[in-house]
Amino acid sequence: MSLLATTDDAEQVAKSWLQRKYGKRLGKVKFIEVMKESDYWTVKANVKLASGVLLVKPHLVQVKIDSNSTQVLGYSEVEFETPS
Repeated sequence: MSLLATTDDAEQVAKSWLQRKYGKRLGKVKFIEVMKESDYWTVKANVKLASGVLLVKPHLVQVKIDSNSTQVLGYSEVEFETPS
């Protein structure tokens, strides 16, 4: 039986992991895609990360989570520029 049954469950695990990984650098998190494939969830989020005293940069973070153990299997992070 899967511990992560819904998209809300997957988002909650991803958000908790983001908070542990980035700590005080973590700003606003907006989930843009949550998909289940086989026994894992892929969660994509637009994340604001502090990268200096007054500088906050947007990042796209993708987290892969095992639906049976809630363990994060991997992640990727890409900084992107906002259009001016």
